[in-house]
Amino acid sequence: MRNDRQRPARTLPVAILDALLAVAAAVRAPVRRLARLLPARRGDRAMVGAIGAAALVVVVGTGFLVFALLRTPDQFAPLGVAPPPSAEIEVDPGDGAGDATGSATPPASSPPAGSPAPPGNGSRSRPQRSAAPSPVPPPTLAARYATEDVTLLNYTASVTITNPGPGTASGWRLVITLPRTTQSVAAVQGAEASRDGATWTFVPTGATSRVPARGSVQVRFRVDGALIDGEPTACTIDNRACQA
Repeated sequence: MRNDRQRPARTLPVAILDALLAVAAAVRAPVRRLARLLPARRGDRAMVGAIGAAALVVVVGTGFLVFALLRTPDQFAPLGVAPPPSAEIEVDPGDGAGDATGSATPPASSPPAGSPAPPGNGSRSRPQRSAAPSPVPPPTLAARYATEDVTLLNYTASVTITNPGPGTASGWRLVITLPRTTQSVAAVQGAEASRDGATWTFVPTGATSRVPARGSVQVRFRVDGALIDGEPTACTIDNRACQA
C-alpha cells in the first residue's frame, strides 16, 4: 500500500511568490511569440528581449519586496512614534515589607479614645455671635405725699417723685383719689391733671418728664371743698403706693 506524505501548508509570502512567478512565466511566453513574428532584424529582437527582461525583473523584484515585508512586519515601525515608557516600580531597599506597587503607605493612626475629632476640610467654623445685651429695665420711681397749708375750705398738697437709679426715668403717672366727688383740684404745678369722678390723674409736663438718676421732681396742687376729712384716700405712682 502506497504511503502519501502530507505537504505542509504554504504560508502567505510563499503563496504570493508562487503567483508572481506564474505571472512572470505567462508574460515571457507572449514576449517570445512577439519576437518570432517580428522581421528578422537584430535591433527589433533585442528591444523585445530587453522589454521582456525588464518586465521579468520588475515582477520578481516586487515579489521579493512583498516577501520581505510580510516576513518581518515588526521591523518596520512607523516613524515619529516613540515606544511607550516602561513602568518602573520603585522599591525602598531599606523596607523589606514593601509590596510590588512601591513603598508601602503607613496605616493612618486612629486618635485616642476620648479626644475630639478634628474638623473636616470642607467645613468652615462659623464665628459665634455674641449675645446682645439685655435691655436695662426702667428704674422704679418712688413718691412721697405731704399736706402743707391747711385752711377752713381747702389745703395745699405736694408729691415728690424720686428716682433711685441707675438710669434716667422718662415719663410717669401719678394717681390720687379724693374721698368725695365734690372736691376739686386746682393750681397744679409740675403736671397736668385730669379727672374721673373722685380720681385725679397727673402726667408730667415737658420740664418734669425726665427724672434723672438719684434725682427728683415735685408736683404741687390745691384741693378745694375739704371741710372735714378731705385727705386723699389713695395715692400711687406707676401703680405703686406712695409713701406718706
